[in-house]
Amino acid sequence: MREVWATKHRPNNLDDFEGQGHIVSEMASIIDGNSQMQHYIFYSPEPGTGKTTLAHILSEQLGYQIHKYNASSKRQRGIEFIEEELAPMTRLGQYESIYFLDEADQLTPAAQSALKGVIEDSQGFFILTCNDLSKISPWLQSRCQVRVFQPLNDTDMFYRLNKVDAAEGFQTATEHLDAIVSANKGDLRNAINALQAYHSIPEADRESFLLGLGQPAVDAQKILTLCMKEQQVEEAVNLMGSSNLRQVIDAVFRYGVDSPAKPTSKLKLVEAATQAHRDLLMGVEAHYVVWDFCRRLAS
Repeated sequence: MREVWATKHRPNNLDDFEGQGHIVSEMASIIDGNSQMQHYIFYSPEPGTGKTTLAHILSEQLGYQIHKYNASSKRQRGIEFIEEELAPMTRLGQYESIYFLDEADQLTPAAQSALKGVIEDSQGFFILTCNDLSKISPWLQSRCQVRVFQPLNDTDMFYRLNKVDAAEGFQTATEHLDAIVSANKGDLRNAINALQAYHSIPEADRESFLLGLGQPAVDAQKILTLCMKEQQVEEAVNLMGSSNLRQVIDAVFRYGVDSPAKPTSKLKLVEAATQAHRDLLMGVEAHYVVWDFCRRLAS
C-alpha cells in the first residue's frame, strides 16, 4: 500500500525544515548543547506549520524517546488520563524523554490543572501543541515556554512542494504547484496531501481538481465518522449527495489525510478516492460511485 506523502517526506533534520527560523535557531542551540531543553507549548492557529515535525526532529537529534498523545481523543483529554496514565509515565526515571501532547487545547479544565503538577514533577520534558492558546490556562502556560508558529510563505511552500514532487518522480507544471500553494494558505501538510491527491487521479481530471481546491469543504468529518466508525454507509451517502462529487470526494480526502487517524485508515482513504475518480472518468453514474466510495471506507 502507498504511504501518505506528508508522513513519508516529513523532514528529519533542521536543515530540511521550512520556515519558523526564530524557533529553529533556538532548537539548534539545544541540539548543539549550547542551551538547555525546556517544556514548550508550540502554538499556531493554522495547521500544517511544522509543530509536530519540529518536535520529532528535536527528539531524534537529541536521542530522546518521544511518547505521543493526542487530546482530541476522548480517552486522552480528561483528568483520568493525566493522573492514571501520563503521570506514572513521567516518574520512571526516563529523563531523556519528550512527552508530546498534541491538541492540548482540547484538554478539560480539570485535566489542565492536573497536568500543571505533572509537568512540575516530570522526569522528562513536555511539548504541547495547540491551535487556540486562549484555551490553555494561564498557569499551565506559565510552566512552559510558548513559541508561536507562523504560516509558511508561498516561496517556502513552493520549494518544499516541488522537492516532494521531484522525489516522487514527477515534474508538475509550475502553475499547478502554484495553484496548490495558493489554495492551502501556509498549510504545508495539507498542500502535500493535495499534491498526492492530484497525482492519484486521472490527468484529465486534474484541472477541475485544482479549480475545486478553493471551494468550501463539506462536512468531511461527519462523512468519515459515519463510514469508518459507525458503519452508517447509507447515511454517509445521503450526506455526500451526487452533485459536485469530485469536489466532495477531494474535500473528504484532504480532511482525512490531515486528521490524526491511523496510517492504515488514511491509506484506505487514498485508495477509495483514487478508485472513485477513476470510476467518474469512466462514466460510472455518480450514485454508484458514492456508494462504492463509502463502502470502501466502511470495509
